[in-house]
Amino acid sequence: MITTLIADDEPHAIDRLKDLLSAYDQFHIIAVARSGTEALEQMVSLQPDVAFLDINMPGVSVFKTITSLQTPPLIVFQTAHAKYAADAFDVDALDYLMKPVSRERFARAVGKILEKKAGSAAANLEDEGITRETTEKISVKFRDAIKIIQVGDIQKICFEEGLSFIYTSEGRFFSDHSLNYYEDKLAGLGFFRSNRASLVNLAFVTTIHKGFKGACLIELKDRSRVELSRRKAPLLKKKLDF
Repeated sequence: MITTLIADDEPHAIDRLKDLLSAYDQFHIIAVARSGTEALEQMVSLQPDVAFLDINMPGVSVFKTITSLQTPPLIVFQTAHAKYAADAFDVDALDYLMKPVSRERFARAVGKILEKKAGSAAANLEDEGITRETTEKISVKFRDAIKIIQVGDIQKICFEEGLSFIYTSEGRFFSDHSLNYYEDKLAGLGFFRSNRASLVNLAFVTTIHKGFKGACLIELKDRSRVELSRRKAPLLKKKLDF
């Protein structure tokens, strides 16, 4: 059972989420909040597995709410404003839904939640001495087929215009998985989260360009450049010794 918190200040939005969740037996709604402050209190006291959060609610900011938690739930944002997407993934949101949410789009969000929960279970098995196979290939939908991509061929994965795109020498491929999903899936395989919207394969890095006030750009073999955030720069310096 996946314990679930819904937080939204619009009654019709709450009803819509309840209706969407009713199609999935795995989810159990344990609380409903109507402000950021109430959502924070319930996340602390009830510790739900998943929280569906509206972004524009009265009370404390939901972004500040999440960063204040030591063990936050899986976060799925829903909002009418696309401008918050990058901020949402900066706080490791699992997904970002635009209102009104369709059943098809909601189903993809549920899939991400179930994958994340399954991944956590697999990680627990690893802690017990059971090793999972190393990821060598990933698959994405491509036109009317499934494209198989070798992990070693991936140059970068970027969150652009509300979607994730995988870049290889063959081109750019759309994925409905989040960057957080790929960061977890490709952990230990030479990929680095350079900023809130980019995951780069360090095997393709050729140059680090230093800019104004500590800002940097990562240049890849295809001569494309990716921002290196100030927060991530010290971590990359340790990896690449620059």
